[in-house]
Amino acid sequence: MTAAGRFQIPDKAWASQKLAPLLAWSDRLRKVWKGKAASSGSRLVPALRYRDVDQAIDWLCAAFGFVQRDVVVGADGGILYAHLTHGSDMILVRSIGDSVLDQLMKQPDEIGGAETQSCYLVVEDADCHYSQARAAGADILLNVADDDHGGRGYSCRDPEGHTWSFGTYDPWQGQPVSQSARFAFAAPGPALALSAMLVCLVGGAAAGWMLTRGSGDEALLKHEASAARARAEQAEARAGLLADELAREAAAKKAAEQSVRAHIEREQGAERATDTKVQELESRLTEQRRAGDAAAQSARAEVTKEQAARKEAQRVTSLTQQELAREREAKQRAEIAARTANERLAQEREARQVAERAANEARKQLAKTGEESVPAKTKAKAKANEVPPAKAGEAEFPIFQP
Repeated sequence: MTAAGRFQIPDKAWASQKLAPLLAWSDRLRKVWKGKAASSGSRLVPALRYRDVDQAIDWLCAAFGFVQRDVVVGADGGILYAHLTHGSDMILVRSIGDSVLDQLMKQPDEIGGAETQSCYLVVEDADCHYSQARAAGADILLNVADDDHGGRGYSCRDPEGHTWSFGTYDPWQGQPVSQSARFAFAAPGPALALSAMLVCLVGGAAAGWMLTRGSGDEALLKHEASAARARAEQAEARAGLLADELAREAAAKKAAEQSVRAHIEREQGAERATDTKVQELESRLTEQRRAGDAAAQSARAEVTKEQAARKEAQRVTSLTQQELAREREAKQRAEIAARTANERLAQEREARQVAERAANEARKQLAKTGEESVPAKTKAKAKANEVPPAKAGEAEFPIFQP
């Protein structure tokens, strides 16, 4: 109130300072909704050809999250084409025919697996979409990774070789879809009401400031200024509540970070303890290995000694066998000589017996005739008294006598 009792309208600087955060929030919210309105639908419908359309539809829905919108069946019961949707986007899937357009097109497997174009679809969670596609058997060309626009995406091929790309970057928004979705849906109901109230407040205040002031309008201006101040205070209170909520979220985030940090420290401590235990086990294993090596060397030395002793025993055995072989040969020669001597004695004995029989026959003949002369008798007697050769042999080998 002035000295004259008039109410002084707040200047524009004060209003701009108080309302600047709310104006920024309103502008950002307006841009988000403007982007959502622009991306609510797309009139660009890519068309893809497949040899097995029925199987392709099932696979695209299972792997990429498409939804069947409509399916057109021909007279023979086969699928001619189908419209599949992915959010606000749509693709046309049709079978390969013999039309003029088909004659101007090639499938990827007919040109070495190459593609002249590919489809890019915006998804909210690239990692989850990547896992789903990979589990369905998609041929991954580029693994999921961050891109140059702050988003995240990947590329793959479907079973018939068509190239697909999925990512969180939304060209309609100029930023990743996760951020735009967070800004669009994280604003609570009071914030939306606050933005609407702020638009009315700013519009009303601007209209009041732009009106030509007259002495008759002072009461009206006073009322409008009071209402504008009240609305500004309410807006500031709501902003304070939002700030408190953000502070609580920041505190919760900090607590979560501290909990995660503590968990990481515990894991690191456990990892260090594990490393220490592993080092101790490795040291014990090294000692046991050294002891084992020493035992192995000692065993090898013993084995070497045993092998040397075995070789010596084999050498002695060989010499003994050779000596036994020589003795056996000598014994065999002696036995052969003994058999030869025995055979000779037998022959001499037989000759002596023959001679005795001849002498007996001669004596018998002489006794019969009685005409035997003295010299002949003397000669026969001398011959009978002669020592036969067999006697000499018997004297030389008495052990072989019969």
